[in-house]
Amino acid sequence: MSDMHDSLSTLRAAGIPVDQLSEPQRAVLAGLSEKETDVLVTVQERLRDAEDDVVAHDMKML
Repeated sequence: MSDMHDSLSTLRAAGIPVDQLSEPQRAVLAGLSEKETDVLVTVQERLRDAEDDVVAHDMKML
C-alpha cells in the first residue's frame, strides 16, 4: 500500500459526497486501504449505472 493513498480524494473524484458525512464517518473512510477504496468506487459506479438504466426504462414508459 502506498503512503500517498488518499481515499477521501479518490472517493470525492468518484462522486461520493464524503464532505456531507460527519467527521467520524470521514475518519473511517480516510482509513480505508487502496483496495477498500477501489471497492467503494466500483460499487458507486454500479449504482449509478443501475440508476441510469432505471431512468431510461421509466422514460420509455411515458
